[in-house]
Amino acid sequence: MIPRAVSFRRLLLPALCYLAGSLPAAPTVDFLHLTDTHVTDLREVAEPIAKARVHFKDTGPALEKFLGGEVRALGVDLVLITGDLIDGFSFVAGDGRRVHGQIDAFLRATRPCPVPLFALLGNHDLSHYGVSAAGKPAADQSVAGEARAAWGAAVPSLRQGTYTAFTQQAGETKYHFVLLDNGYSAAGSDDKGGFRMAHEQLFWLRRQMETSGKAVKIVALHVPLGADANSQAIKAELARAPQVALVLAGHVHKDGIDDLALGESKRTVQVRTHAFGYGVNHWRRVRLHADRIEVFATGSRDRVERTIASGR
Repeated sequence: MIPRAVSFRRLLLPALCYLAGSLPAAPTVDFLHLTDTHVTDLREVAEPIAKARVHFKDTGPALEKFLGGEVRALGVDLVLITGDLIDGFSFVAGDGRRVHGQIDAFLRATRPCPVPLFALLGNHDLSHYGVSAAGKPAADQSVAGEARAAWGAAVPSLRQGTYTAFTQQAGETKYHFVLLDNGYSAAGSDDKGGFRMAHEQLFWLRRQMETSGKAVKIVALHVPLGADANSQAIKAELARAPQVALVLAGHVHKDGIDDLALGESKRTVQVRTHAFGYGVNHWRRVRLHADRIEVFATGSRDRVERTIASGR
């Protein structure tokens, strides 16, 4: 049996269409949604932190194996990871030094991926872990600017910025993916102001909704949209679009598919996938058709959990 990723159709159709002078889009686009991979390298990290975060010590090798094996077997067209790519941008060492190298660990883990990989940032990707006066791990986002610059330099899909967009074509329907950076909360879990996005990102989001025309929008972010002020600001911009069919999120380490109101008359579907850092079967297939989106059950190759109308 020939795997879907290397089927005769995909091998022969481009050549035939070249001779005919055109190359039609494939009827479907398949991608995997992963989130909260929490890749970490605990070498030299201060003992209180290493002890508290040891449950993620094997996530890097697990992700590397998954991307190099399962992704190829599934025959998908791309992989999308919605934040908390690593467990922390930097950590304090036992002697007070800052330990880096976490982005490098993520790059090693994702190197075997056989298809384009798109990533966005979560709160952990912008965080530094220190040790409090009480001897416990303490995280904040004082390194957010440094972290964003480092991610942009290291990851191809982030080189134009930590919020970005790309398109995919399924048959006659164009899908416009909008990837947001909404994991900043300054003092981390101790910040009572919650997560927030800068005004310039909201303005960029508005322009994406306006300039992408009739393309069906798929929005990916780390922190799910809820009732907080930041979510309301994002939803107000999404409501400007003719159709936002799907929102993909992570952060809460739980699966979920929920109907989400964007305003008085517009709705979308928000999908959360469980954290890959807590299990190698925590991934979700999404299949784009010209007239619908199929969202598969977490860890399932063939069980569709929700079908969303789109396109026509």
